[in-house]
Amino acid sequence: MKIRLSRALSLVAYLGLVAWVMLWITVLGDVDRHHVSIALLLFVSPLLLPLRGVLAGRDKALIWGALVALMYTVHGGMVAWTDPAQRWLGLIELGLSLAYLVAASLFIRWRAEAAPG
Repeated sequence: MKIRLSRALSLVAYLGLVAWVMLWITVLGDVDRHHVSIALLLFVSPLLLPLRGVLAGRDKALIWGALVALMYTVHGGMVAWTDPAQRWLGLIELGLSLAYLVAASLFIRWRAEAAPG
């Protein structure tokens, strides 16, 4: 049960992070409309690299997804710390990335403990 719950939480957090970053750049943030495509390319493409493996539940992809999510933890924290106008945007990014880090780590650990052998 806890393995299934941590898997579901990691998927929701990772896909939520992808959607949040895209929403932030296109609608909510103060990105100049001439630079939206560049910002999407720079901020969303790292999240898409391990996505196939994250969806499949592969351990290496989950670990790579966690390493990628660390960048968004730092970015969200920096925005929340330095920009009062966009603090709430950074806090949501920070929360989603930390939720993925914890859930993916627990999923990998609990699944390894439950494996026979």
